[in-house]
Amino acid sequence: MRDARSAFETYTRGLGFPVSWAPEDHGGWDSCALWLGDASLELLSPKPRAHSVEGSYMDRALAARGEGLVLLAFEPEALHNMVAELRERGALVYEPVHYQPDDPDGTGFTTAFIGRRSTPGLSTFLCEYDRPFRPADDGGGALNVKKLDHVVIATEDLEDAAAKWERNLGLKVEERLSQPLGSGFEVARLPVGDAFIELVKPVEEKGRFAEQFRERGEGFFSISIEVEDLDAAVSYLRGKGAKVSDTEPGIWPGSRVARINRSSTHGVSIQLIERR
Repeated sequence: MRDARSAFETYTRGLGFPVSWAPEDHGGWDSCALWLGDASLELLSPKPRAHSVEGSYMDRALAARGEGLVLLAFEPEALHNMVAELRERGALVYEPVHYQPDDPDGTGFTTAFIGRRSTPGLSTFLCEYDRPFRPADDGGGALNVKKLDHVVIATEDLEDAAAKWERNLGLKVEERLSQPLGSGFEVARLPVGDAFIELVKPVEEKGRFAEQFRERGEGFFSISIEVEDLDAAVSYLRGKGAKVSDTEPGIWPGSRVARINRSSTHGVSIQLIERR
């Protein structure tokens, strides 16, 4: 985000997302997050003229791709064990770093970044909290978010990407779809806890996904958030002035979806999904 605090107001007051943690000043950068039922969507922005490693990384990301999705974090049961396991698989994993907040009531956490070549198409890291994480407002919010359903990663080579995710991180393809609902793409589903990674490859030159793929290239494409009532969520968001598509059948059985336009979410592609 160019301004995480402004984006936080848009998401919480404007779009009805619940809060994981309120805006925090980390010196060279700001951080805040939205609660997605069992995960968080963290909003980050560099501080103007405040030099830091993290702020410089965010500056480069904004210059390269603008606002939007940039990192995917996995929460393991035991981070150091997971680091050792991933290294045995041949994945490049950097040394874990522990962060302790200045606030005595804050929760410390440990992170370990995974080399980008090990997770094709995007940057990833492991994150382990010192104690069970609790959202700031107990997970409330007018949007009635249930959980993070899946994340979408666009790729030019579905076979190669799937093989690397399995070889380096042990995530296996559970299901594949070829041009579901007459779409111009192929899909592979890799379960991760209660959610999954969706690898998507365009197979036609026309269509919404093909056009967006040409514009944005490989990498972190969108997130899909499960809501209690899709029709109610769409109505609420439109009432707040957000641009939201009409509901339509999803590619996965028993699902319906609607998409929030990136102009309403500071560049983040968000799909709302309802499962029956």
